[in-house]
Order: sequence, then structure tokens, then C-alpha cells
Amino acid sequence: MRVVEIETQDAQKRYVVIDANGELVEPIVRYLKYLDRIGSARQNTLTIVRGFYDYHWRTEEVPTNLKDQTTTSLPGRFRRYKGFFHHITKGSPIAKNILRQKEEKRQRPKTITKDHVQDLLNACANERDRLLVRLLYETAMRVGESLALFVEDIDVAENCIHIRDRGELPNGAEIKTIHAPRSLDVSTDLIDEIVAYVGRVHTAEVETNHLFIKLHGKHAGQALTYADVDSLFRRLRQKTGLDMTPHVLRHSMLTKLAELGWQPELLQERAGHASFQQTYQTYVHPERSALRAAWEQTQEQVCLVSPQGSQS
Repeated sequence: MRVVEIETQDAQKRYVVIDANGELVEPIVRYLKYLDRIGSARQNTLTIVRGFYDYHWRTEEVPTNLKDQTTTSLPGRFRRYKGFFHHITKGSPIAKNILRQKEEKRQRPKTITKDHVQDLLNACANERDRLLVRLLYETAMRVGESLALFVEDIDVAENCIHIRDRGELPNGAEIKTIHAPRSLDVSTDLIDEIVAYVGRVHTAEVETNHLFIKLHGKHAGQALTYADVDSLFRRLRQKTGLDMTPHVLRHSMLTKLAELGWQPELLQERAGHASFQQTYQTYVHPERSALRAAWEQTQEQVCLVSPQGSQS
């Protein structure tokens, strides 16, 4: 057996385990998919596989102790720190998990302004693309969530969009975490734009319930896919010169809402996160100008006043 890196439809790196015949080991595939759905850290996938096999070896369900085969020893001089009993253990070898990966430092995602979003909208070639870009920005939805939307998820009366978990859909879209299903309030203008789009695009010949569909070609009327969205944003980057992805739209909106005073628990619900700490650590990064403005607004209330006539 060996671990193989693959790329998903939404251009994300994942890992699977294949056997000696090159076939997927289905129990591990199901296990990793479960971890992905509950939001487990993907950087530790190889370690998770190791723990999965170690558990089944201990319960005598598999004959191979994968932990022994993926552990090596290093000389004691490679120890990163000196423990209390260093004088005793300094010559002892160090056990090292060869599957453990170095986690990359998370970079702060970019944000864009409303003017940049308008530039993207102006560069769109049709109303479906304009609607998708506007919806991704205003709702801060994930791409998969937008591709999983059905027409009936649009609540016209309440100006609301419902994100529902229907499992993996034929276009590859799915709600990836148990915290993602939620209801998002949106503007009347966005609802009106959705209604107009559905009225023109979802004709009697369209059989799918998916909100976003292909408009041209032999697959016209079928649900939009991750590849279609990736192609759209490549075209928009070429037309506008903006380094733009759907995630940047999501991050920009959540960051702006935080700057406008949204409470952590509200941001958490809007983002579909398990906790507001995750929301803040991932998405909320105030700009330098916002920090400066906040300081100027409060400095008189917190700073000390020098006595009159004091000398340095």
C-alpha cells in the first residue's frame, strides 16, 4: 500500500491510499471523506491514515502494523530541545513519523473593494456569471455551496437563501461540513436578480433543479461545475488584471462585516463555521487603516495627559 496525492474537481490537494494492485482502499477513502466533511485539518491526512491503520491493527482487523513501518529513528543530537533528563537520554535515538508533514504557515488571504467587485461584474459576459459573482460576494458562500443551490432554495418572500445538505450531487458539488447548512439573508436587489435570471434561463427544456446551469454547448441546461467556475475566474483575471478567486470574494465580505461591527457569533453563522474563533483566525484581519482609525477614535480616552509645564 502507498499514499498518493490527487487533485479534486475544485483544485484542492487530497490524499488517498491504494493497494498493491493500484486500487483505492475503500475503507480509508470513506474515512477521509468523513473527516473532510466534519472539517478536520487536511494538512494531517497522512497522519490520520496512520492512526486509522494503527487502530485496526490493535483490534486485530488488519495484519500489518503500519506504525512500525512508517517510524524511523534519528540520532539523539537531532533532538530539538533538552529535557530535564537530557543527561540520561542524550544518547537515545529519537522516533520520527516519516509521514508527518511540515505545515505551511497560513498566509493572510487578500481582500478587495466594492469597486473591484464592480469591475468583475462589468467584465462578465452574461447574466449568469454576473449573478454568480454577486452572490458569492454578498453571501460569502463557498463555491461548492453555490453550485449545490437549487431553485427552491431561494426564499423570495423572506429575502433569504437556504443552504441545504443533499449529499454529493452529480456536478460534484456538496456541502463539506456539518456546520454549513444555514439560511443567509440577502438584499432585495439580489433576490430580484435571481428571479429575473431564473425566469429567462430556466425554460421548460431545463430538467435540473440546480440554480446555476450551463448556457451553451451540448451540455446546455446541465448543472454548472467546479471546472466551469474555475474557467470563469480565469477569464475575469485576464480581463480585469485582478488576482481574483471565489475565496477572495468570501474573505472580503466577512472581513468587511467584521470591520462594520458584526459580533463573532454572527460572523460564525454567516460563514458556516464550527466556531467564531475559526472565523476570526481565518477571515478577520483588519486593515492598517482600520487599526489607525480605531486608535485615533479612542486615544484621548486612554492616554495620559502630561502636566502643564513639565520638563523632559
